[in-house]
Amino acid sequence: MNPLPFYLAHGAGAGHSSTFLTLLCNAISEQRQQVVIPVTFSYMQEQERTGKKRPPPRFTTLVPEYAECIANEKNCIVAGKSMGGRVATQLSDLPMVKAIVCYGFPFYPAGKPEKHRLAFLDELKSPCLIIQGTRDQLGSYEWVSQQSLPENVDIIWVEGADHDFKALKKYNTSIEDTILEIAAYTKNWLEKNIETEA
Repeated sequence: MNPLPFYLAHGAGAGHSSTFLTLLCNAISEQRQQVVIPVTFSYMQEQERTGKKRPPPRFTTLVPEYAECIANEKNCIVAGKSMGGRVATQLSDLPMVKAIVCYGFPFYPAGKPEKHRLAFLDELKSPCLIIQGTRDQLGSYEWVSQQSLPENVDIIWVEGADHDFKALKKYNTSIEDTILEIAAYTKNWLEKNIETEA
């Protein structure tokens, strides 16, 4: 059985040329034996074209942009790093979206858990996997583990990793090793939860 098309959106500040996303796309492609389809929002395309940093536009404009990318798919998986994952969660009501994968979900702005974004997960119609570093400044293990999340949200924790999945030296783990681990988590979760039903 062929795996479902896998779309991956970038975070707010770095596009698909970032080391993390380049390595992650390669690892997922290799493990799932398919090409990962990168989603680059128009503001990031402009940033890459001009070399000038641009803040993301209003969040609500990114959701239809992502939706347009998958409009011709019959079934697919939508994923994203940080902000890209937050956008992906808002596509769960589309009939072609069979699963959502978030790499470093931004549960709250750095240092401001009172401004949390749990509401983004409340209305999910599709199964959702969040892969999160235990030291993520936008959603630490201590905070997230105290929250009540919907039943269709699974979280896999990467011990000692921050928002960019870099681990403290004491863990003796390279970013390359961590990304291979993340890709394996993704593949196994999708095979177990989604693609047995497809």
